[in-house]
Amino acid sequence: MNKWKINAPDSAAVRSLQKETGVSEFICRILASRGITTRAEAESFFNGTELSDPFLIKDMDKAVEVITEAIAGGTHITVYGDYDCDGVTSTYMLLNYLEACGAEVNWYIPTRDEGYGLNKPAVEKLKKQGTELIITVDNGISAVEEAAYIKELGMRLLITDHHQVPEVMPEAVAIVNPHRPDDNSPYKEFAGCGVVLKLLMALEKSQEGDPDSVFSQYADVAAIGTVADIVRLDGENRIIVREGMLLLEKTDNIGLNRLLIMSGLPQGDAVTSEFLGFKVCPKINAAGRFATPQLAMDVLLAETANTAERSSLELCELNDLRRKEEAAIVEQSEQQIRSDPDILNRKLLIVCGKGWKHGVIGNVSSSLLHKYGKPNIVITDEGETARGSGRSTEGLPLFEMLTACSDKLIRFGGHPKAAGLTVASDRIEELRQALYDYCDKNVSGSPVDVLEADFELRPEEVTLENVELIENLEPFGEGNREPLFLMRECTIKSTRPLKDGKYVMFSVDFGGRELKAIHFGSTFEGFEFSVGDKVDLLANLAVNEYRDSRTVNVYVRDAMFSGFDQNRYFAAKAAYEEYRCGHVEPRLLCRMAPTTEENRAVYDILRLTGSLSKAVTMAERRGINYCKFRIVLDIFEEFGLAAYDITRNSVRLLPPKGKADFSRSRVLAGLRQAAE
Repeated sequence: MNKWKINAPDSAAVRSLQKETGVSEFICRILASRGITTRAEAESFFNGTELSDPFLIKDMDKAVEVITEAIAGGTHITVYGDYDCDGVTSTYMLLNYLEACGAEVNWYIPTRDEGYGLNKPAVEKLKKQGTELIITVDNGISAVEEAAYIKELGMRLLITDHHQVPEVMPEAVAIVNPHRPDDNSPYKEFAGCGVVLKLLMALEKSQEGDPDSVFSQYADVAAIGTVADIVRLDGENRIIVREGMLLLEKTDNIGLNRLLIMSGLPQGDAVTSEFLGFKVCPKINAAGRFATPQLAMDVLLAETANTAERSSLELCELNDLRRKEEAAIVEQSEQQIRSDPDILNRKLLIVCGKGWKHGVIGNVSSSLLHKYGKPNIVITDEGETARGSGRSTEGLPLFEMLTACSDKLIRFGGHPKAAGLTVASDRIEELRQALYDYCDKNVSGSPVDVLEADFELRPEEVTLENVELIENLEPFGEGNREPLFLMRECTIKSTRPLKDGKYVMFSVDFGGRELKAIHFGSTFEGFEFSVGDKVDLLANLAVNEYRDSRTVNVYVRDAMFSGFDQNRYFAAKAAYEEYRCGHVEPRLLCRMAPTTEENRAVYDILRLTGSLSKAVTMAERRGINYCKFRIVLDIFEEFGLAAYDITRNSVRLLPPKGKADFSRSRVLAGLRQAAE
């Protein structure tokens, strides 16, 4: 279960915004929920159409001068990219433009086994091939040693990047990165492909060409890379993605057009950021994760229908392998949790396996965060070294934590909510303990993933007209999430399996309106609610078109029984986790010991349901909080009366082997002893 945060936009601000703009009250409530409360802010959000002058970015003039001279002088240029979707799209854009300008140019993207960014063996290889100028895209800003080596070999280096700038920058003829501390350009949040797009527009402008035509030529590809890199979709990024999605519907790129169709977009349908993020970007990323980025470049560079078909099919097949590999690693991770449930009681979940494909462990980490709402690090032991990838929430900054434990690491990098690391395999357990110790000393409470809703929805607001208006807020992504609403007191009317039970579809009565809801986060078998139950939903709304009918569909992100006290639940859950880790003050332990009546009540509950989460809710209704409920389960498990599996949300009573004498319980004895 995620923690819910429900915004409540100020009604006066909503009325004022509606009066100033003429926009519907429904959309104004969404905007106000996100801090957009004036006409000027709304116009900027909806109508921003111009990118700022690319020459405002530091060193852009130097970069243009160096590249222009290189083209004119026949200098051998190599575009050096990265193996992810942003890096591949960035490489294609600059390569394609330079080729059209008559440059002597090729490209190089290291494989994932080579590692991210510039590396000396690759630099040596390029030198032997005759490269004189290396232009990095989506990398290079931290390559201090490699930059020095490039200079030593007699080559020049031009860096374009969008990552955070280290204290010491590499030596290069130009460094184009809006995050430079001496950069005064107005927008900073570009992906690597966004920086490249600005470079191409600057090159065109310097030749007295039409920068807008360059934008129109490459915004479709830049939109894909921008969505893939999960940068903020506001400001200039919003312009790139919004316009790029429109251009993708009629893209001239043969390979890209075929990939869109193979990803499930029929001709004539509108491209959305969700479609790009979930259907297209993963296929391009799959090349670098499972094979070589050459395969993704083959799609973008395809010149014939046959080549486009073959290359796109390869990406689709690789993406299928990626999904299977991720599912296998998630299952093995959950096996570790089942064999040692206490690793889920830590503030940071750490799982480790041998030979897990390192290209997908970041996605696995995201899956575990989504399912358990808990910060985590997934580590794959590759022999002498191991690599890890983590995802986190507010309250546990990963990069800060890894910095504190850096003496245990070979290398690390990332952000507060996403990070990667490399550690010697024989130090994995040492690192694990250091991370646990850091969390115990520096992280208060139990960090939990939060779902933020724009506001509580009124039944009369669920109309086709309102839902259609939501499309005007596209593109959705980081910094402009898809609107999420609280629907309170919904009565479940019916349930049925979807996709052979992989998901569940159900109908609800919401204030007298019957609506169809789909929960992709729950299987039919694991759905904890029954017909007649009253539930609160956090959901997105979308238009469903079937034949000639248009209806509103409710896509559920999370659900709980109406009246469930989340604050009490998460406080009790944190208390149980602290207890299991031995961190509870003795004076509090005596309150955790269940009474005979509470033991009986939990036993009666388990007779009625096999759903662990539903049993927790039923216990809450009887005044038994999560902490005490779990302790009762621990006692039952000790005496062989019950078995539960958090990974499958299941609990079941076992046939008693005789009368259980709880006075002899090791669990209770431990509580009493610790309290004394």
